[in-house]
Formats: sequence, structure tokens, C-alpha cells
Amino acid sequence: MAIFGRRPDGVLLTKLPGFRKMFPYLMPTRTESYIHYEHKIRVARTNRFLDQLNSGRTGPKITMFHVVLAAACRMMALRPDANRFVSGKRIYQRKEIAYSFVTKKELTDTAPETNVKLTFQPTDTLLEVAQRVFDAVSQVKKSKSSADEDICDTLTALPRFMTRIALWGWKVLDYWNLLPASAIKGDSLYCSAYFANLGSIGLPAVQHHLFEWGNCPFFVVIGKGEKSLLVDGDGNTTVEDIVTSTFTLDERITDGVSYARIIHMLVGFIEDPQQLMSPPDKLPDPFELA
Repeated sequence: MAIFGRRPDGVLLTKLPGFRKMFPYLMPTRTESYIHYEHKIRVARTNRFLDQLNSGRTGPKITMFHVVLAAACRMMALRPDANRFVSGKRIYQRKEIAYSFVTKKELTDTAPETNVKLTFQPTDTLLEVAQRVFDAVSQVKKSKSSADEDICDTLTALPRFMTRIALWGWKVLDYWNLLPASAIKGDSLYCSAYFANLGSIGLPAVQHHLFEWGNCPFFVVIGKGEKSLLVDGDGNTTVEDIVTSTFTLDERITDGVSYARIIHMLVGFIEDPQQLMSPPDKLPDPFELA
């Protein structure tokens, strides 16, 4: 039935090569199909740019985290193959750019963590991305609880066998594309990418796993800024400001050459964020292979 090929969050890619379509069968889970990658990002120019941007600015400051989010948004607008996901053994093009991250309501050990999920436009600039984040975090800090927290509190209050049945039923509905749009929209693990900003709490980047829940194929961890000794191709050494970031990728959604170009583009935007101050001139059709 045609209904089983339609999802509120994605469009089925029917024109992919058969070899690519086989990947979800050969590697049924994200746990067995992920790739870890680590990159040292040169951020001296980025730091100078942020200093200039924030000079005399009133209100919240633009940070490295906002640059990374804006860079990822621009990358996925220009490389829509990075914004795919696997569900029900099929590969879909996501309909929107949606990013999730965790924030604490207060910087204390006892303050609860809550997930934030935001959608962005392909034409968003750095300032527009930052403003969406400012607004969302401000709203979270004012609220007593989030949808994720309320659902988790309800499910964990049930007997264990009922919690397992409820989660099993959700996954069955998801497999057959029968989940309502409201359920997917409210779940932070149905997203284009999940970001962990460990640098904000002074920690280095770690290699993070992908979640089997939801359909997020991309996990990005941003570590703390530090000085590092780098060696170029001629053997010359320099000490530079770097931020180590790690990427965990679901290799089923696109090929290795594409992933290399995706990461190269993302890093390029982070290292030169001036490019993110204006919208892109031209964007590809993300549904060309639908």
C-alpha cells in the first residue's frame, strides 16, 4: 500500500542505486553501521570573527556552538544527502533540517537536563540560527518540564512489562510509517543531527554512539578549545588554536566519498564563518532521487 511508503518527516528515495537500497538489509541497525571520525578544527580565525561579532553586542553572545549549528545547517542545505535517514529498511530524504541538543536549566549538578529540538531553514544565516537557539533555551529555562520529560515520567511510572510493550508498539508503528506527525515532531531523536557541546563544560570531545531509537543518523560532539601542535605535509610544525570534534555517522545513507566532502564542507564553514552571514545563492533539489 502506498501509505506505508509515506512519512510525515521524510520522502522515500526510490531512485537510489540498488546497492545503496540493500544497505539497510545488510546492516539492519545503526549500532552496526556507524562510522566514527575525529577532526581537529583550526579556530583562530573563528575566534577572531566571534570577538568582532560580539564586540559591542547587547544580549547573549554568539558562540562556537552557534557557528557549528549554522555550519551544519548550511552544509545540509548544500549537501542534502547528509540529511537522509533509514526507517523500515528504507532510505528517506528528511523534509526539514532539524537539530537536537541537551541543555540544563541551571549549571548545577542537580538541575535537570532537557532536550531541545529545533528546525531551521536552508537559507538561515548564523545570526538567524543563533536567535532560534537563544529563544528556545530561554523558553526551556522558564518552563517547569518538557514534552520528553513528561512522557518519560509517565512511561517509567508504569510496570516494566507495560513500558516494554508501549515502546515495542511505538517501534512497530514507526516501522510501518504509522506514527502521527505530532509524535515524531516532539521526539528529539527524530532529527537530522544531534549535537553535544562538551566544550561548554570544559571537556574534550568523545566518540559518541548513535541511538537505535528514532532515526538520527548523525551525532556531533564539540570539545573544548585548546592549543595543539600541528604538522603540515612538509613536516613544518605550528602551534594553533583548535577544537577537536567527533562525528558518528550512519554509513547507510550515503557513500564514503560523499561523507568526506560533507565533513570537509562542514569544517570549512566552521573555520571561516563569515560565509554564514549571508544566505546561500543557490540550493540543490533535495528530493531529486525521490
